[in-house]
Amino acid sequence: MIANLADLDAFVERAVIEPFDHKYLNEEIAEFRASVPTTENVCIEIFNRLSRFPQAKLERVRVEETGSNSFEYLGEPAGANHE
Repeated sequence: MIANLADLDAFVERAVIEPFDHKYLNEEIAEFRASVPTTENVCIEIFNRLSRFPQAKLERVRVEETGSNSFEYLGEPAGANHE
């Protein structure tokens, strides 16, 4: 076991579930006031939040909107520079 699952579950609850659940993302989540909360952007934001979990390294996040529409984010490539 890489991380204690109870610790991970509690972290996911605090970092993602509580802030996002039953929220109007455009207005209630600061990160989406300047960008549209598309599936891609939501996936990236979830990745950013979960990557702060100190006891394991996050590999990727996948969000499925429908059975035929999903997005997967693996983080920024090493050395990526956005201006």
